[in-house]
Amino acid sequence: MTRFMTAGAAALATSLTLATAAMADTPDLRGIWTASQTTVSPSNAATGAAPRFNQSEWVLEIQTQHDNVFWGPSKWRRNATDNWTMYEATGSLSQDGSGRIGIVESSTEPSIGVNALIDARYEDGKIYADFRSLRTGTTYSTVLERQVN
Repeated sequence: MTRFMTAGAAALATSLTLATAAMADTPDLRGIWTASQTTVSPSNAATGAAPRFNQSEWVLEIQTQHDNVFWGPSKWRRNATDNWTMYEATGSLSQDGSGRIGIVESSTEPSIGVNALIDARYEDGKIYADFRSLRTGTTYSTVLERQVN
């Protein structure tokens, strides 16, 4: 009986050690991340047949992270004189250790709903993101860098 209890205790200790190691591998993404990028949107009636290229700023503030999932406000604007367009971002880090991140950007306004899907990866302290708007067709790739206070 003692042998089984000892084996059980060893198995439990090994499980806890592995779980702690796995949690330690999950990066803490909380903070303010910023990027500037060139975006492209499909043509519309206002611009004729030409696509629209714009410069924009993106700020992703990851306020809450629990294990591998996170939440925070996401906002963008074309330039410093424009008002910010605000959304909410929910995301998850892949548990396979690859640094892959999936983010859904949604509006609090029910008539808008999901605004964008973002495929990203965390590498070398940066978030490399590919943005696809479901509402306007705007796309871009960018690198988000954590802001240090």
